[in-house]
Amino acid sequence: MAWAGAQASVTIRNDPGVIQIGGNVSIQQPTLITPPAVTLGIATASSQVSGNMSYSVGSSSGNFNESDYSADGSTVALALSRKGFGYQAEATANGTQLKAHAETQWVHNTDSNGYTTGYGSSSAYATSNWSDWFVISGGTGLGTASFMSQLNGNLKSTANGSANFGLSVTYSTNSYCDYWYNTCTAADQNQTLVSQNTSLSGKSKSTVEQAFEGEFTFAYDTPFQLTATLSASASNGGLADISFDTLSHSLVLPLGVSLQSASGLYVQAVPEADTYAMMLAGLGLVGFAAARRKSKR
Repeated sequence: MAWAGAQASVTIRNDPGVIQIGGNVSIQQPTLITPPAVTLGIATASSQVSGNMSYSVGSSSGNFNESDYSADGSTVALALSRKGFGYQAEATANGTQLKAHAETQWVHNTDSNGYTTGYGSSSAYATSNWSDWFVISGGTGLGTASFMSQLNGNLKSTANGSANFGLSVTYSTNSYCDYWYNTCTAADQNQTLVSQNTSLSGKSKSTVEQAFEGEFTFAYDTPFQLTATLSASASNGGLADISFDTLSHSLVLPLGVSLQSASGLYVQAVPEADTYAMMLAGLGLVGFAAARRKSKR
């Protein structure tokens, strides 16, 4: 009866990044990026809606104006309808998604002879916003990155009404930049990644399906803020229903860098040094034992 066995010892030396396995076998541990301690600002979100309506139909009349606001981006909504006039407004800033909905009702009141018997107007407005702080480490000087996102929705307007939406994504460090005296770099200045405003009028409809990629310049190890604002408005029968979506991997970064965000929604995970050591040691033991078994055979 024959048998084969293998023994191996693993010693992690104090030398930086070297794992000693058995006799003279060693595995070089990859160099890890350890970002310097940087204080980030606070991630914020908000949502706001408002509606306005007035009418005079026969002996009935009314004038309404209301609004609602959430300081944490929770859903806020308003809805009212009277005598054929009305408004609906809803806004949400949830994680990496912004939503804005504005819808209105409007009628032309006439009698059997076609004479106008009433008049009125209606409007609705919704806006949502998020802002997050970031820091990118693993390089020196200035770098370039991109922010990717998707915009979807619908617009509808009428002969007497309209529909609109606006989107902006901006970069800022919230620091003073004395540009005229050349005491700042491109990374110190406010930058616009995305800016779009679309209006629709007349008896028309439109479907919105757009992908955005906005580029910006940053300084390594320097905190910066990205802010996204989405708004929708409608009047006299118009409708605007828009959503703005991003994902945790929406930031396209240079190779070999690490990313931190204040919200934790945009994080590039980097294994700790001891995790690498245990992983490589385990792989080394398995390979060493397999080689010994093969030589015994």
